[in-house]
Amino acid sequence: MIGKLSAWYRDNISEAADCVACRLISGFGMIGIGAFVLAQAKRRQAPWENYTMKSLAAVAGFLGVARLADANFLKAKIEPTVKQPTKSDGNHVFFRRGS
Repeated sequence: MIGKLSAWYRDNISEAADCVACRLISGFGMIGIGAFVLAQAKRRQAPWENYTMKSLAAVAGFLGVARLADANFLKAKIEPTVKQPTKSDGNHVFFRRGS
């Protein structure tokens, strides 16, 4: 997911970015965030605040478990790069007329 958001990451994809230690830290971190939000939801008086915070806690917990399980939907997809024509050969797409 992070790979889709950052442009510089697409060119520097390596297997070390998805190591076991990274998954453990981020997975347990998300589960911890979910537990904290759930504890804070119990302090809310209004029902809509309570339900909203419980749903956010459930999403954070789910993402933490998915990260620990190395779910496929969290992995960055590597798309093949298409080489663009250079300006030096004079055939750049921008400069073509009437194609």
